Amino acid sequence: MKINQPKYETEIHILGGGPAGLAAAYYAKNQGLDFKLIEGGRNLGGNCRTLRLGDCLFDTGAHRFHDKDPEITRIVKKLLGDDLLQVSAPSHIFHQGRFFQFPLTLSDLVKKLDSKTLFKIAVENVGFKERESSAQITNFAEFACYHYGQTLSEKFLLNYSQKLWGLDANLLSPVISGGRLKGLNLKHFIQESLLGQGKSPKHLDGTFFYPRYGFGMIVDKLAESIGQSYIQTSCRITHLLHSNRRIENVVINNNKTLPVSQVINTLPLTLTVQMLEPEPPSELLSIARSIQFRHLILAVFCLNSSSFSDNASIYFPEPKFPFTRLYEPKNRSKKMAPDEQTAIVLELPCYNDEAIWQMPDLSLQDQVWQALQHVKLIDPSKILQQKTFKLPFAYPVLTTGFEAKVAQLIEYCQQFGNLHLTGRNALFRYLHLHDLFKLGQLSVEKAIKSGNAIY
Repeated sequence: MKINQPKYETEIHILGGGPAGLAAAYYAKNQGLDFKLIEGGRNLGGNCRTLRLGDCLFDTGAHRFHDKDPEITRIVKKLLGDDLLQVSAPSHIFHQGRFFQFPLTLSDLVKKLDSKTLFKIAVENVGFKERESSAQITNFAEFACYHYGQTLSEKFLLNYSQKLWGLDANLLSPVISGGRLKGLNLKHFIQESLLGQGKSPKHLDGTFFYPRYGFGMIVDKLAESIGQSYIQTSCRITHLLHSNRRIENVVINNNKTLPVSQVINTLPLTLTVQMLEPEPPSELLSIARSIQFRHLILAVFCLNSSSFSDNASIYFPEPKFPFTRLYEPKNRSKKMAPDEQTAIVLELPCYNDEAIWQMPDLSLQDQVWQALQHVKLIDPSKILQQKTFKLPFAYPVLTTGFEAKVAQLIEYCQQFGNLHLTGRNALFRYLHLHDLFKLGQLSVEKAIKSGNAIY
């Protein structure tokens, strides 16, 4: 339904050109609305792009598309056609010099752990639930131990989570588990052992969809379907001017004021609150400044080798490794590198006040390379090219009690009748691509309803 007789040059302004903003723009275009998508960077996609180093392609993250919503899967298949591949590639955890299957399986643990450790895991998984109630769980450490026992949690979950988020697991919310820990409890181990992997629960690692030339193809195809005339890049939003509980203007690059009618916002929630003028109450600004996002460094190496491993991802829970995950794009699609080459991407999460964020690129790459030799010895002469990439605002840090803080900020933003929040950073939620599409559709529907109410 099209908004009638608009007072403004453009009916809807979508702030941010990552997947969330593009998904909203896709639905706005399908509704026949007049809209503009405004992106601060030169390129669309945010932290969801495909880049090139030498002859190799790689994504800014180990992205995958999961068939969780039939309608969204249909849309993505329509956008990509034959270039959307179904991929089945294993993932492993590298722990104490050994590779463990991920998701964990009973048969693999029996092969690689000693009998004493296996006995402790079994006792903890059977006995713990009889002594405790899940209602008493307040943090991720308690969540992990309740579901998987102390031993299994300490070996594979708690130390990894601390590396990923930069905080002790008892300071992290249970919701950080997302969907990635399905299949790790004893019940699912037994199902896998007795029924085979085909009958065990589906997991976010393993089988998924992936574009032939990288995840950025989804961004490119979305942009193509939307149309360049609806998109403005290199336009950084610096202020949101409001009065009478409406966003009246957005300021671009500190020097251009743009009147707005309906605003769909995907920018980080904390930055959104701090960009509002007049300023919100001081207590809300304090909350916004106290909430953190985790940044991400990618160390990328193009190798003169046909393969590094057969894994989609390898996880590194031990503190001695500066990286948390390694992924090899070629194991998602052979088109990501020439036959005789491959690329490996290593992720290093950090905050912007950590030394590693400021470390010179060559020093960082050398540190990563030296640590990688403890996983697999590689002749340095195999390195064709190497480069470091920095991705700000990669993960919202979900600490215990974050829900109450975020709720206050969202409630304040919701007082503006023409401001509609969507996406991982604006809602401060861990979301997948299918979630972003559904929320994008919802935000457009809200903008239409709100717009019709004022004309």
